[in-house]
Amino acid sequence: MNRIAVIGAGMCGAAAAAQLRQAHFQVTVFDKGRAAGGRMSSKRTQWGYLDMGAQYFTARTAEFQSQVQSWLNAGCAEVWNCTTALLNYDEGYSAVEISADQQLRYIGTPSMQAPVKALLQDTPVITDCRIYSLVRQQQSWSLLSEAGECYTDFDAVLLTTPPVQAQQLLVQSGLTEICIAQHSLLLEPCWAVAVRADANLRGDAIFCQHPKLRFVSHQAKKTGRYDCYILHFNATFSRENLEQPAAFWCNQAVEVLQGALGSDTGIKPVTAHRWLYASQKAELTPPGIIAFPEQQLWFGGDWSNGGRVENAYLAGLDLAMSVIHHGHRTSVIA
Repeated sequence: MNRIAVIGAGMCGAAAAAQLRQAHFQVTVFDKGRAAGGRMSSKRTQWGYLDMGAQYFTARTAEFQSQVQSWLNAGCAEVWNCTTALLNYDEGYSAVEISADQQLRYIGTPSMQAPVKALLQDTPVITDCRIYSLVRQQQSWSLLSEAGECYTDFDAVLLTTPPVQAQQLLVQSGLTEICIAQHSLLLEPCWAVAVRADANLRGDAIFCQHPKLRFVSHQAKKTGRYDCYILHFNATFSRENLEQPAAFWCNQAVEVLQGALGSDTGIKPVTAHRWLYASQKAELTPPGIIAFPEQQLWFGGDWSNGGRVENAYLAGLDLAMSVIHHGHRTSVIA
């Protein structure tokens, strides 16, 4: 088993691909987006990047700490010297209070996806390619794209997309004997809005106890970023208004920021983005990676381990090691 297809070029897919390449597998990564990054992608503007997805990452395990250090050494990540704060909401009144902690927080530079791209260095990545169907013929897989391209002769396939998208691909492929639909509720939606304001809130990383908001990030201390606020609305409010247009969300962001600042201080929305599968649902237990070795199919992502960038990376390592170990067992049996 030498040729591996990885569907999804986010942190999990990139970590899996890098680990497999170190073990001398031939890896090709596919992604429906215009560039690698997944939810770590930043939107490029003429003024700088906008981090519409992940705002930072932490490193709590030895494996990820070692990887983060290599990114720091390479200059594709840095410590975010942010001030943490808490936004409280009580009877229509918002207040931000500094709530400092000692947690190190990191960002990619000059954009959040820089560490993902570093992991994928020298790995073939086919972007703008939505895989529509998987076809199993004898002992190999073929991948058919929505645009009609066919990629053949893969020994195994790793799906690092959200469970809903992975299950949809299985159905489209007629692989009804394989089911991961029971994990479709693991990830919840989030609307994100970038907003400019003449006045500043206290704090750069602002955690919210608010009926609409989950997190506010001030990008002023992020290298290469467009100086503005990124507001992440919580899963409940995002889900209740999921199909509302961008204009609705921009108005909501302006209204919330006006309340937090206490006045209208030249607040201007920049852009809005909907993430259908963003935050982890806290009350559900993450399943770990899902393996169907007899069919040469593996599934995983940040949702496997409980959310967060670090868990996406660790899930990628787990996927790769599962494939490697299965390959070793197969070789021994043969």
